[in-house]
Amino acid sequence: MSDHPLSGIVIAGGRSRRFGTDKRRLRLWGDQGPHLLGHAVDLLKPLCVETIVVMNDGAAWSDLPARIVADEEPGSGALGGLISGLQAMHTPAALVIAADMPLIEPALLSALAHWPFVGDVLAPTDPGAPGSPQPLLAVYRQSALDPLRRAFAAGERRLQVVLTTLRWVDPGPELWQQFDPECRSLVNINTPADLVTVSRWLKKS
Repeated sequence: MSDHPLSGIVIAGGRSRRFGTDKRRLRLWGDQGPHLLGHAVDLLKPLCVETIVVMNDGAAWSDLPARIVADEEPGSGALGGLISGLQAMHTPAALVIAADMPLIEPALLSALAHWPFVGDVLAPTDPGAPGSPQPLLAVYRQSALDPLRRAFAAGERRLQVVLTTLRWVDPGPELWQQFDPECRSLVNINTPADLVTVSRWLKKS
């Protein structure tokens, strides 16, 4: 971000199978607050020159303040969604997050946006799982697009696996120590039990 403008990409094509209802419409900050997807868009807007949301039901989100891009291959998972988002961006790189991560620390996101690195992707590692990059809390350069396409064409769908074949840079533990010591940014909502956990976190904030 320090040298080039960023696009913001929200991967929001999940079907919420484990949750049971459309979790993107959860209003965790009260009835007057944003829904989960709107919150993700709001996180990216101050850092990015454009905001893209990758989803397959864009007609139902006409009031979303973002450019909506459909998955080229519906049902292709996070990897397919990421490829669709990167293909649509108008900048040399993108800050990418998932729609279901309500506890992302804005300061950590800003640090990633401004972090200097040489490579295809900047992605922090989960401190509890060394060597496991977080592909949906990351900065991707245009150079990542062709390798991602090739992996997809070869049948790979595990985005985390594909990421480790790229020129991947880990900002290191100091990112967490300085901006998110409790690693709240990694928490996502997949099940009703996850929602209970997140609601408790938000009450503490």
